[in-house]
Amino acid sequence: MVNTLNQPIAGSSRPLLPWLLILVGLGAVYLPTFYDLFHGAWSTEKNAQGPIVMGVAFYFLFYRVKQLQELGQLERAPSPVIGSLMLVFSLLCYAVGRSQSVLLLEVGSLVGVLSGVVVTFYGVRTWSRMWFAFFFMLFMIPLPVSVVDAVTLPLKIGVSYATEHLLYWAGYPISRSGVILNIGQYQLLVADACAGLNSLFVLEALGLLYMNLVRHSSVVRNVVLATLIVPISFTANTIRIIFLALITYYFGDAAGQGFVHGFSGMVLFLSALLLIIVVDGVISRMVRDKPLREMQLAKSAVSSGTGKLKAWVATASIAGKPALLMMLAMLLSVGAARALTPVMDLAKAIAPLATTVPSQFGEWTEIKSAIVQANLTASEDGKKSIEQPYDDVLTRTYADKAGNRIMLALAYAREQRQDVKIHLPEVCYPAQGYEILVLKQAPLSVLQSGRTLPGKRLLTTGGGRTEAVSYWVRIGDAYPIGGLATRLKIFKDGIAGNVTDGMLVRASSLITDPKDADAEYVVQDRFLSDLLLAMKSDRKVLIAENP
Repeated sequence: MVNTLNQPIAGSSRPLLPWLLILVGLGAVYLPTFYDLFHGAWSTEKNAQGPIVMGVAFYFLFYRVKQLQELGQLERAPSPVIGSLMLVFSLLCYAVGRSQSVLLLEVGSLVGVLSGVVVTFYGVRTWSRMWFAFFFMLFMIPLPVSVVDAVTLPLKIGVSYATEHLLYWAGYPISRSGVILNIGQYQLLVADACAGLNSLFVLEALGLLYMNLVRHSSVVRNVVLATLIVPISFTANTIRIIFLALITYYFGDAAGQGFVHGFSGMVLFLSALLLIIVVDGVISRMVRDKPLREMQLAKSAVSSGTGKLKAWVATASIAGKPALLMMLAMLLSVGAARALTPVMDLAKAIAPLATTVPSQFGEWTEIKSAIVQANLTASEDGKKSIEQPYDDVLTRTYADKAGNRIMLALAYAREQRQDVKIHLPEVCYPAQGYEILVLKQAPLSVLQSGRTLPGKRLLTTGGGRTEAVSYWVRIGDAYPIGGLATRLKIFKDGIAGNVTDGMLVRASSLITDPKDADAEYVVQDRFLSDLLLAMKSDRKVLIAENP
């Protein structure tokens, strides 16, 4: 492949105009996305690393381009076919992701779009020499909540377990229930942001960035270090929780949840970076590096000021027509996203659950109870968000003449999107320190017609109590089981132009012996059947109109 770094290019008298066209297209596509991120996912503690990763990724891309220029490796071997295919595919992903609120596609498409631009004008080989900058951008994408929830719980339990045993061995009065730590008179909940997948994700990014900047030539050394980044990240998370637990123990709850809690994030990254450097130093004593070939290359291609100017003009100059077509394609994707965006049916408004759900029906009567139900959401301010996606919530306790007590929890959301949707009990219960003993799919016998509803049964324990739970989730006119099925249902309705609503119906009971769970599930089915019968026409908010 020929290096055309210093070759003049036709139309280079206005080298910045084509780039300005591309920047206009990128701005039209992604400025609204980044605005939403800064006011949405990136504004939460879970994804606060996004802007930092984005800034580092773009700076590293600039640094790498400059480095390749100096080494004479910024070749000009355009691959317009491959680049155009990458660009078109990425813009399609953007249109679908933007319209259906799939951040993985919407934000991730930026990597493909930028890669397509580079490959179109510079070729695959040049792209391969700056691939890490594009790879690093992936770490700024907010992960799907279902993936985070599935992976975060074991991580939180592991970090909680390690913290408990380390502090116990050090002589501190500490105990653990799930992900809740009790140290002295204080109680700490190990939250997702403290020890979840997001923190592990960004620590992995930190380790990979360190590896790329250091640029060891030894494959063995790189592989070993990359493998050890995961346990290093786990250790750093444990250090953070220990730090917070000790601050709380010695200085009180206010200190542990105030400025120090935010500062502990810095402790997390500093300890992770220190561990990476220490481990890398140990590995260096066992594996020797050879000098990288590109570091030995002469920089004579741009040694003089005139040569640098010519190199910059030659590198910056791109053809105007392809740039114009790229801008038009980007603007078209914005229009496609707008056309595919589903519209909410304002007629879906329902009466408040507190008025439509009767306080007395059949043999059941609402009673006052001191027992606190498991929260339907982790939100503290009650505002609608990823943590609190509901428009109306109702929790009550009912009893019948035989003394059976059922706790009812209803949560309704008019708008179901990929990033804001109903939380499943098997996620909410463990997040609040409960341990799930049994989780199974089960047909719920709650319809007068004799048909069953697809649902689930849970048996949980925590906080000194054992709870049997039955629930179903209605998304539009379907009852999807599990996070993936829910996502697919929302996506299908969204592509059809509809904003799907959703309802969680949960009935639970306290039991003394897990062996009594099956008998309690029968009582719960009877309770839910009586409730649906009593609500008559209003029951369509709980179940599909033609179940």
